[in-house]
Amino acid sequence: MNIDYNDERFKNVEAEKQQELNNSNNFYNNMINESNAYYDNLMNATEQYGKQQQELQQQNTDFAIEKINQAQEQAQKDYLKEQKGAYTDYMKESNKYGANAEQMASSGLINTGYSESSRVSMYNTYQNRVANARDTIQRANIEYSNQIKEAQLSNNSVLAQIAYQTLENKLKLSLEGFQYKNNLLQAQESNRQTINNTYYNRYQDVLNQLVREKQFEEEQRQFNEQMALQKSKSSGSGGGSRSSGGGATINKDGVITDENGNFAGGLFLDGNTGYAVSTDKDGNVKFNETELSKEKSNSKKSSSTKKSSSSNALGTGVKIGLAAANPTIAAKELVTNAVKKLFK
Repeated sequence: MNIDYNDERFKNVEAEKQQELNNSNNFYNNMINESNAYYDNLMNATEQYGKQQQELQQQNTDFAIEKINQAQEQAQKDYLKEQKGAYTDYMKESNKYGANAEQMASSGLINTGYSESSRVSMYNTYQNRVANARDTIQRANIEYSNQIKEAQLSNNSVLAQIAYQTLENKLKLSLEGFQYKNNLLQAQESNRQTINNTYYNRYQDVLNQLVREKQFEEEQRQFNEQMALQKSKSSGSGGGSRSSGGGATINKDGVITDENGNFAGGLFLDGNTGYAVSTDKDGNVKFNETELSKEKSNSKKSSSTKKSSSSNALGTGVKIGLAAANPTIAAKELVTNAVKKLFK
């Protein structure tokens, strides 16, 4: 059986399928693109926020170190001031023309052991003040250096924590975006399969319809050939059945007409009763009533009537053609045999 796969109905089904697939792909591709853009923006925002946090942390650390440096500078100034003060006080106390010398002179202590002891004491006091100031500034410098290192280490730790948190957030967003995109791809593939299945079924429906049409055409062709052959035999043997000189045809309702369109017979079913009807050469309608079953058939009766009563005879049955009724094989054989008898 040759099927025309270029039939317009096939093309329509394929065109509609492609349109549905395009619509589905456009829908899901747009959602995937929007999802990618959304998660890209989130990851960029997360990275930008991390940089801002690091910059803020660095600024706070720089400010803390700046304050430590300022305190260290102030300690250095205080140290120098203390050194100068100690020296100035020593010079004042040890000046032989100073107030302290005049007081000792008025007391008669000049060039005595007391005056010598007093100079030694003043010098020791000066040296102690210088030593204390030096020790204080040294300890202060060490402390300030330690504070700066602690601030730097703490800053590095916080910066590292910020960087780690930023990276972790970006990875989470990336995973969420991947999972969402994967879900969309799965939904897209599932919808594509659904569309393909739907239009495959529609394609099969069209194919089955074409097969039925071809089957009907073939059955009609075979029947027409058989009718033409039977009429040819009948005409050659001088039989009594009516012949119009041309090939008979049967329509989908089982009605047989000659080449001029005149009623020549028919095949009809009414329940389990089949009628093979024809007209004789005098215009009388003849029909055989046959009981139809899957196993056997028996001819019950045969009668004739005038052409005017043909409508009553035909009206008793529901007209169903062979192709349309799809009767059992046994029923087909019964009707076919009955038709053969009409043209003998």
